[in-house]
Amino acid sequence: MAELSRRTVLKNGSLGLVAGVAALSGIGKVVSMPGLSAAEGEPDLSAVGSDVVAHVANASTGDVAIMVGTSEVLHRDPQLVGRLLAAARKANREG
Repeated sequence: MAELSRRTVLKNGSLGLVAGVAALSGIGKVVSMPGLSAAEGEPDLSAVGSDVVAHVANASTGDVAIMVGTSEVLHRDPQLVGRLLAAARKANREG
């Protein structure tokens, strides 16, 4: 039997979780939301009142599932995905 690492379990588990949540919540379209573009000047870094989780749902299209509390929205932002993947690669090299 193959040995499972914590990283493998988290990676594969999160993919299944996001797919399940997307299927149950009926997320079928990608939305564009004002204030999410990096080109709009200084970002608003104020707290939103609960944890925010961003999951790269599809790196090739730039889709990010953004989860806040019990809400989830799929957002397309290839530049954000590029920055997240660059940070992940750096963390992988350093870890």
